Amino acid sequence: MNQDNFVKIEGCFRQARITSELADSSVAKYRDSIKKFFSVIGNKDFELLVIVDFENLILKMRDNGAGNSRIANVISAVKWLTKKLQDGGKIPKTLDLEKVKKPKIERKEVEYLNDQEIKRLIDCILDDLSKGEFIRKVRIMALVVFLLESGARIGEALSIKIEKIDWDNNEIPIVGKGKKPRTLFFRDRSKYWFQKYLSIRKSDSEFLFVTLSGLAKWSQTDVGRSFRRYRNLSGIKKKLVLHTLRHTTATQLSFKGAQFNEIQALLGHARLETTVKYYIGAAGKQRVKKMMQDKYYDFIPESVLKVNKSVKA
Repeated sequence: MNQDNFVKIEGCFRQARITSELADSSVAKYRDSIKKFFSVIGNKDFELLVIVDFENLILKMRDNGAGNSRIANVISAVKWLTKKLQDGGKIPKTLDLEKVKKPKIERKEVEYLNDQEIKRLIDCILDDLSKGEFIRKVRIMALVVFLLESGARIGEALSIKIEKIDWDNNEIPIVGKGKKPRTLFFRDRSKYWFQKYLSIRKSDSEFLFVTLSGLAKWSQTDVGRSFRRYRNLSGIKKKLVLHTLRHTTATQLSFKGAQFNEIQALLGHARLETTVKYYIGAAGKQRVKKMMQDKYYDFIPESVLKVNKSVKA
């Protein structure tokens, strides 16, 4: 990558971090995607990019075995960066980003935890707590319970400031994805673990979740390391990452009859279509399964189960 591109890219990432538009983990993913883009299409200045470059990217990456999801992520990162440079007057608006298309991605059903798996995860942490309530154990329990109750993104949870918590109404105003203000809601279980954690932590930090030293905000990388430990101890075999807890919240609520516009508000989705796209499949499957187990909907006579012994197979 040429030096001019590097300077422009890092300048955009610096501003995105300052404004909290992107989390550090997102910056790392975008940086990797942009590096991949230029390694495929060649060392080209941003202002010289054309539609054909993106078409060539798709074909070359696909020929090298990349899936549509990976290709789409690369294109999304480059489009985001190009728009930032265009809007900031760093490059001319010669490339019409609306015409840059991404390959179609087959939507997979979201992974979520069922009732038994939620219990296994929670019991795993509780079992560890029974051996000694060290701050790191109380901290992860507070976070896991909160993520399950609120449906918050991990970045949103880690950005919570203590002074913003409305303890009377169980609400926390935050600035969410896309710099949009929204409110996180929680139940008394989260309040219990929040207060338990705050009562034993030794830190003057404004942030709720901090490192064990208390000197800095807890990082997503360190959270992932702690979470993986309990994931492994729980023995849950399905793909389980922190974001799975957000999917679990939405899916479990849909199973219990929550309306999709209510789930949309809880998750902070800008569009109802996004909520429906992700969760209607799992909700529909669950309702069909319950229907098939309900005798009320059975219309085939019981006689079908009686084998006529005179009929030979």
